[in-house]
Amino acid sequence: MEENKKKKACIVCKATSDEMPILNFEYKGETHYICSQHIPILIHKAQALQDILPGMKNTEPS
Repeated sequence: MEENKKKKACIVCKATSDEMPILNFEYKGETHYICSQHIPILIHKAQALQDILPGMKNTEPS
């Protein structure tokens, strides 16, 4: 098994599955991880992730 695998950690707070539940999602063909505490940001305020996920468009409601 490869030891240099990318650590599965929340893109917002860097928490791992050792600390809290982590879910994966895909964006632009890449897998990212987010913890249960930050899922509401992904759902309701995705624009707050623009600096973390390059290329994400402003998703604020008009």
